[in-house]
Amino acid sequence: MSYLAIARKYRPTTFDEIVGQDHVTRTLRNAILRDRVHHAFLFCGARGVGKTTAARALARAMNCAQGPTPDPCGTCVSCQEITSGSSPDLIEIDGASNNSVDDIRELRETVHYAPTQGRSKIYLIDEVHMLSKAAFNALLKTLEEPPPHVIFLFATTEPNKILDTILSRVQRFDFKRIPIAAVVGRLRSLADAEGAQLSDNALRMIARSGEGSMRDSESLLDKVIGFSADHVVSDDQVAETLGLIDRSLLYATLEGLVEGNPGQCLDAIDAVYDFGYELSQFTLEMLEVLRNATFVRLSPEARKYVDISADELTRLEALVEGVDAEVLNRTFTALLDVHDRVSRASRPRVVLEMAVARLATIRPVQPISDVLSRLEAMERRLRHGGSGSGSGGGMRKTTAGRPSRSRSDGGAGLSSAVQPLPAPPAPPAPPAPPAPPAKVPPSERPQPPQARFTEAPREQPRPEPAASPWDELCTALRILGAPAERLAQGVGVFRDGVLQISLPAGRPLAEGRRLRENPAVLEAVGRAFPDGTRVEVVPLAGTGTAADRQAALQRLVLDDSAMRRVIDGLDAKLEIVTALKEEGESDGPV
Repeated sequence: MSYLAIARKYRPTTFDEIVGQDHVTRTLRNAILRDRVHHAFLFCGARGVGKTTAARALARAMNCAQGPTPDPCGTCVSCQEITSGSSPDLIEIDGASNNSVDDIRELRETVHYAPTQGRSKIYLIDEVHMLSKAAFNALLKTLEEPPPHVIFLFATTEPNKILDTILSRVQRFDFKRIPIAAVVGRLRSLADAEGAQLSDNALRMIARSGEGSMRDSESLLDKVIGFSADHVVSDDQVAETLGLIDRSLLYATLEGLVEGNPGQCLDAIDAVYDFGYELSQFTLEMLEVLRNATFVRLSPEARKYVDISADELTRLEALVEGVDAEVLNRTFTALLDVHDRVSRASRPRVVLEMAVARLATIRPVQPISDVLSRLEAMERRLRHGGSGSGSGGGMRKTTAGRPSRSRSDGGAGLSSAVQPLPAPPAPPAPPAPPAPPAKVPPSERPQPPQARFTEAPREQPRPEPAASPWDELCTALRILGAPAERLAQGVGVFRDGVLQISLPAGRPLAEGRRLRENPAVLEAVGRAFPDGTRVEVVPLAGTGTAADRQAALQRLVLDDSAMRRVIDGLDAKLEIVTALKEEGESDGPV
C-alpha cells in the first residue's frame, strides 16, 4: 500500500476528535440529541481548521446504523463507506469545477431520489463561494425547501462572496484558528504514534509555522519526521527544515539594537545572508521578537501572550531588563517600515544594513514628563533670581581676613608647651557727654534730595506708505460704483502716457472695453494719472485668445520708444512678438 500522509491517516472521524472547534461540535451534538438538525449548514473559516472534517463527521452521525447519534459506531457499513469516501449517500462536490447552472440543474434532478443505505442524502459542496451567481440563484428554491431526506453542507474560506439570499437559508458556523497550545498537543500525540522524538520547543516551532491551521501543521510535522532516518529530530534540524532563522541570530540583533551596538547587528545580518535566508523573512521574525520583548516589559499580564519556551523567555527578560517598553515600541514601528522596504527593494541587504545601523545609533528620546519637570525646575530658579541652596548653584559667602590654620601638626591638638596669656588692657575712660545741638531755623535746614523722573520718549508713529496712482484710481472707481468698479478688479500698468488695464478674457474684458470711453472713468483716470493720454483694456495673461495676446504684445513693443527707434531705423515692419519670461519673473499684464 502506498504511503498515506499524516493529515489523511489521522483525520478525525468524530466530533470529539476535532481540536479547537468546541463551539461548533457542541452545537452539532446537541442538535442531534434533540432532533433539531437543520437542512442546510455553512462552515466557513481559514484553511485547515476542520470545516470538511466536521461535515464528514456530521454525515457519519446522521447515517450511522445506530443513529442519528453524536457518537457513531464507526463499524457499520455506512460509517466505513463515509470514512473511505465511497458512500453513495454522501455526494461531495467541488464548487470550483462544478460552478455552472447546468451542474446545479443536475443536482436538482437528483435530490428527489431517496438515500441508498442511510437515513439522509447529504450534499457536501466544498469551496461553495466559487459558484457563479446564476448557479446560486438556481439553487435557491431547492435550498429553501429541500426534500425531507436531504441535507446540504457548504464549506468555504470566503463567506463574503456568497449571496445574502443563500446566507439567509443556512445555519452558519465560523471556524476559528486553532490555538498553538492545542496544535502542540495534537502534534505530540501524532509524533508519539509515528514513533518520532521531538522536543516541545520543536513542536511549538511547527505549530507557529502552521499559523493556526491544523492541516498545515500536520504536513510540516510529516516533513520534519522525514528529515531524520532514526526519527530523532533536534531543534536545530527542525528550524533548518522549516527554513526558520536561527533564534540566536534574532536575539543577537535585538541585543545590538537595545545596547546601541551596530557591529553586532551587522554581523547577524551577514550570517543570515550567508546562510541563504530571505532577508524579508528575517525582518518578519525580528518583528515577532520585538513584539514578545515589548509584551515582556509591558506588564506581567501581557506575558501570557508570549508563546515561547521557558529558556527563551528567560533570555528575553535578561536582554530587555531596564529597557522602556516605549523604546521597544518605537523600534518595532521603525522596523515594520523597514520590512516593507526590504520586501520591495532590489538590494534588500543594503536597505536592511543602513536601517539597522540607524536604529542602533539613534539616541533615546527623553520622556516628555522629564522634559517638563526640568523646564519647571529651571523656571523656579529663574523666578527666585537664580539663587540656590546647599551645594547647588549660587554665590558662596566667604570670610575675609581670617588667618588659615596650619595643618602641619596633623591635627594632633594643642601643643604641650602652653604660653601664658598676656594681661588684658585697661578699659578706656568713658567719653564726655555730647553738647546739645544748636537750634537751626526751618528755612536753613538741609532738604532731602528729591527724586527726578524723566518721561521716556514716545515712539513716533510710522508714516503710512503713500498710495500709488493705481490704488487711488481703484478707490475712485469703487466710489463710482457699478459698472465702473469692474475696472478696479484688473491689473493696471502705466507706461509712456498709456494706462493699460488687464482683465480676464470673456465678459469682464468686453465690459472693460466699453467702459474705457466713459466720461466719469476718463475723469478719474485724469486725476490719478495727469500725464496719461489714453486707456487700453487688454486680456489678462493666459486668459485671452492667441490673437489677443499677440496684439497686446505688439502694442507693448510699439509703445516702447527705444524699440520704436530700432524698428524705424531698420525701416522694418513688426510681424510677430514672442514673449520670453525669465525664471522667477512675474507674468505682468499680458
